[in-house]
Amino acid sequence: MSLARSTDPLVWIDCEMTGLNPTTDTILSLSCYITDAHLNLLDPTGYHATITTPKTALDAMDSWCTRTHTESGLVAACQSDSAVPAAQAAAELLQYIKSYVPTQKKALLAGNSVHADKMFLMREPWAEVLGWLHYRIFDVSSIKEGVRRWCSNDVIRKVPAKKLAHTAEEDVKESIEEARYYMGLFERLERGDGD
Repeated sequence: MSLARSTDPLVWIDCEMTGLNPTTDTILSLSCYITDAHLNLLDPTGYHATITTPKTALDAMDSWCTRTHTESGLVAACQSDSAVPAAQAAAELLQYIKSYVPTQKKALLAGNSVHADKMFLMREPWAEVLGWLHYRIFDVSSIKEGVRRWCSNDVIRKVPAKKLAHTAEEDVKESIEEARYYMGLFERLERGDGD
């Protein structure tokens, strides 16, 4: 089968979790932005949710998660009145995605190491969100690994630096910005500009 050009949108999602085990850990917060195929935001506001999380789940986090999510304010936010139940957030997220992607199985889930987020989104109450998207993913980390191996040191030095804020909103914005840098590399290659 030959490769055909895609103009399908990308659904950028980043999750902050209590840990990395989808069978025992849970999503604490998530952010979603949707772009067209050229990485233009369809909505600059995006969708963001902080999930109501029991203290027992927060207390069970490892030291890295406890420190990071406490410093970012996420631990407190998960127990505040602004937090919402996971089922509500999943329903709102799906509605948000459908408002920009009305056709099922068109848009790809996108992000950095987004396979990890996908493992959590495969579980209830998030599975319906994932079911709306294409089975393929757009993982910026895979492009990054190619750049690290096959591009010049000059190209590598110019990759946008991470702020390491470890908040869903900042992380997903950084993923889109990094993808824009790599898109520029492909465009230069297409024009024959080299690196």
